[in-house]
Amino acid sequence: MIQTIQLIKFFYPFIILAVFFCLYKKEYSINRRFCWCMTMSFSARKLFIIVMLFSLLIMNWCCYMTDPNYAVLFSATMSCFLICYRVADAVLHRLHERTRLWALTLMLALVCYSIPYMYSIFLVLYTVGVASVFYPSERVLRIRNEANSICNPTGLLQRIIRNYY
Repeated sequence: MIQTIQLIKFFYPFIILAVFFCLYKKEYSINRRFCWCMTMSFSARKLFIIVMLFSLLIMNWCCYMTDPNYAVLFSATMSCFLICYRVADAVLHRLHERTRLWALTLMLALVCYSIPYMYSIFLVLYTVGVASVFYPSERVLRIRNEANSICNPTGLLQRIIRNYY
């Protein structure tokens, strides 16, 4: 069982990275639907946060089962703060809007990756950093609310996709 958990811990960053490179700025129909749903639906954004938190809690549990330490407690605490939708929404929006803060978060994640007992903190920072890229920006949410965009949904979809990332 411990070997299986260690394999999950090992492959998790690579799976997230593969999803990132496969979907970032691609013109797939699933990506268009994802952008449309994330922009138009509050419940889609909430589901996105719930899936991200569920994966973080699973990874925290895996880290606790293989190597319990204070860093796991700290990363679990950071994950628990993200359970509040307002906090998670604010964090994801802030990281999406401010590129320097996003880059700083990912660099801090790399530092945590290089220190063996801080791997669980790396997983939290890395997951939140990658998830913020796929979260809609404030500009896209403002485009959604424009009065002339209601008349032309296909043009609205093209504007959303063009401004999403």
